[in-house]
Amino acid sequence: MIPEVPLKNLETLWMQVGGTLCNLECTHCFISCGPKNDTIAMMTLAQVKERLEESKILQVKDYYITGGEVFINPEIFEILAEILRYGPLDVLTNGTQITAEKAQRLREIQDASAHTLRFRVSMENFEEAANDAIRGKNAYRKAVAGIGHIAQAGFSPILTITRSWEEEQDAEMELQFIEFLRANRVPRPQIKILPGFMLGQLAKNERGYNEEERVTQACFENFDITQLQCATSRMATGEGVYVCPILVDNPKARMGNTIEETLRPFPLSHPACYTCRVTGMTCKSST
Repeated sequence: MIPEVPLKNLETLWMQVGGTLCNLECTHCFISCGPKNDTIAMMTLAQVKERLEESKILQVKDYYITGGEVFINPEIFEILAEILRYGPLDVLTNGTQITAEKAQRLREIQDASAHTLRFRVSMENFEEAANDAIRGKNAYRKAVAGIGHIAQAGFSPILTITRSWEEEQDAEMELQFIEFLRANRVPRPQIKILPGFMLGQLAKNERGYNEEERVTQACFENFDITQLQCATSRMATGEGVYVCPILVDNPKARMGNTIEETLRPFPLSHPACYTCRVTGMTCKSST
């Protein structure tokens, strides 16, 4: 019997604002985003507004946007300002598109809102060659420049890294990433380490999930199933609402056309659910 996670209460709304379009093609991207991947379309401002109105009725507390790369969306600044009318917002980005001018505009949007605007910038390594081996040529330099522009505008971006080392090295790597942020004048350096999901490009380049990597009832004998992220959040796209950001390109994870249609338990049948359970992973900025 496949365990089902109940929706305890809807605290967080994710939105796939960038779709699957991205200026980078990372070798571990779980939804294989890239410059030519338009499988999931970018959300329009009108679509975002529709989901926001629904989220207000459902008393959503905070918001996250992701992609693809959100700063490719031509309506991104209007979208940010609109979301901040409803609650605090975390923006997931690779940082490479953020110029000094854009960072200043972000500062103006933040100054006009009572809610907090935060940024999570994804990189792979504090060394250029190691980073660009995964993210592509010049990705390091562009991301470092973007981090600098965000920091100069008064934000303190959180650095997000997918683990490419043994878990026992986390503490050591964390210290080095913190030093990297300090060297780039980030005022309150923070990092978030993510596990790899054996989907998309990582499955293609390394391996997929094996048959033993599945959630079972035994997984929850000493673990509260409502601690999983999908007990308190949903993922909206321009083409429907999904259970979570990780499974956004999986048809079985699509739960309805509106948020209200998704307010029900979800069966944890996908192997990616196993990664969330065994690592305690959450896509949110704070664990």
